[in-house]
Amino acid sequence: MARKPKPKPLFIARQSRRPAGILGYIVAWVMARETAKDNRKAISLLGVQTGDRVLDVGTGHGASLVRLAALAAKGNVVGVDYSDVMIGVARGRNRRLIRNGRVEVVASATDRMPFDDASFDKVMSMHTLYFWDPAEAHLREIARVLAPGGTFVLGFRPAEDQAIAVQLPAPVYRLRTTDEVEQLLKACHFEIERQERRDNLGDSMVWLVARRGS
Repeated sequence: MARKPKPKPLFIARQSRRPAGILGYIVAWVMARETAKDNRKAISLLGVQTGDRVLDVGTGHGASLVRLAALAAKGNVVGVDYSDVMIGVARGRNRRLIRNGRVEVVASATDRMPFDDASFDKVMSMHTLYFWDPAEAHLREIARVLAPGGTFVLGFRPAEDQAIAVQLPAPVYRLRTTDEVEQLLKACHFEIERQERRDNLGDSMVWLVARRGS
């Protein structure tokens, strides 16, 4: 008999949204392991070129910044997050790249980022959408800092997977169906180019590849 999914404890769910304190460092370590495969998929879909300016929105533990910097060898890579714990973890993980001017880690809310219009060629954001409610301000801010024609990859767990809906407590996680997310992106100046998904009950994942409209 299949084991019924259990909801994530509320205090852990809140830590996933914004890690803090000693527990936050433990959550950062766990998340780095749990999200590695999904983040690699997002990076592959992003199609980073050597001179690209790349932004990771909600960079968290900052492991993706290492891979992005290797791909954008003549460009620049920036990670943004609003958790002080995650900022510290990401800066520690990327200490050498930061010292060499290859990576920057910025503390900021993602609906008000301290970047000029069209500052980036590529943007990715993984497992952040659930915590944006409403999401429009965050998506429009991403559209603002992304150059026209630039690529945005958004990765999230879809609400159509009912097992995920059981696992992630509604007071913290705002789950959306894939169709709902596509409509959100279109309303915020993005054109959907491609959808990749993993349909695995309790572990489903969607990656949407979108282009910033002119």
